[in-house]
Amino acid sequence: MDYKALLETPEYDFLRNEIHIKDRILFLALSGSHAYGTNVEGSDLDIRGVALDRVEALIGMDRFEQYNDSKTDTTIYSLSKFSALAQACNPNVIELLFVKPEHILYVSPLGKRLFENRRLFLSQRAIPAFGGYANDQLNRLENALMRQNTVEACLIKAE
Repeated sequence: MDYKALLETPEYDFLRNEIHIKDRILFLALSGSHAYGTNVEGSDLDIRGVALDRVEALIGMDRFEQYNDSKTDTTIYSLSKFSALAQACNPNVIELLFVKPEHILYVSPLGKRLFENRRLFLSQRAIPAFGGYANDQLNRLENALMRQNTVEACLIKAE
């Protein structure tokens, strides 16, 4: 699939029209199953990126943290929010700095500098951040299994 060409379709016009992101995108990259190589036929396409904050947002005259387009499953973070999350080693954000080069759909010269300096965002904070993320995922799985077992037990009793 030609992901770069997909970005030129009308479905992604918000990349060119939304005031907080048009002409401000630092990078766009594949995320989720397509980035991990676990996608199957019918997998949704997750795109994540970063946009340079507008001056109005930096001086408090406007507010922009991120733009979400649920139709295309695209999220564009402001550079200030992205930086704060990356400094905290947020797993969902820090992974964007380490995507495979072929999964980068667009990168500006300033975005390229982010990638070149990505190691500056790595710290001991990654241990609790990733550990907490793994524990949250494990808890979700355990809860889902308990719900499934409860439903199955109820169905057996009903028979």
